[in-house]
Amino acid sequence: MTNRSRQRTLQSLGVFCGIAAALWLAAAEAPTKLVTISVSPLIISFMMVLGAFISRWSLPALIRGTSDIGRDVRQTPHLVVWGILAGCLWAVGNTLTIFGVRDIGLSIAFPLWNSNSLIGIAWGVLFFRELRRAGWLRWVGVVGGSIVMFGGALVLSLASTATNSSPHPLRGVAAALGAGLMFGSMYIPYRKAYISGMNPLSFVTFFTFGEMGTITVLTLVFLGGVAPVWHELVRLRESSSGRCSAVSCG
Repeated sequence: MTNRSRQRTLQSLGVFCGIAAALWLAAAEAPTKLVTISVSPLIISFMMVLGAFISRWSLPALIRGTSDIGRDVRQTPHLVVWGILAGCLWAVGNTLTIFGVRDIGLSIAFPLWNSNSLIGIAWGVLFFRELRRAGWLRWVGVVGGSIVMFGGALVLSLASTATNSSPHPLRGVAAALGAGLMFGSMYIPYRKAYISGMNPLSFVTFFTFGEMGTITVLTLVFLGGVAPVWHELVRLRESSSGRCSAVSCG
């Protein structure tokens, strides 16, 4: 009875965390609209990842301390690679979302990259044998609900491409779907780490190095080096200051 009660409590906590994460991630996408003032999507993604890096590294260190993180590494050193891989996938996916927002807008791109729910279900069933003992009602609820949500987003995007003023609406759709693939695949390392026993906070610590390293390489390669990146950052600061003064931000 105790185990059953504990399981229900953990399930409720998991649902709460999932909803909270969805709300947090949705709010975090608001800065991507900076792309409408001609800021490079790579620069926006770099700044978002930098903020995520600072929070994801500092929070685990404050809660658990660096000694506990080091102990986790010694016990399961192979999971460091999985953590870095997850961070790499997230950084690529985050960058693709910004290209999607630029070409088709946030309201259309956001539902499309939420195709990650379908990708995550597929990987969970294929690699971790999840839902193997679930009844048909659970299958209908999980898979059917995800298909309906994604199908509606896809119909919306296809209808919008016909009237979208962007010169590359299909490219935006492809970018948003690619982001969904990256985000959905990112949870394979997450699940691997969970079943292998690494503390989630320790895993997130190494996740940050993967995401920061990946976006730094992408930004330097596609913008042409350190000097162009610095120029874009200065231009972003000047643009933001100008817009703030225009509306008397103080």
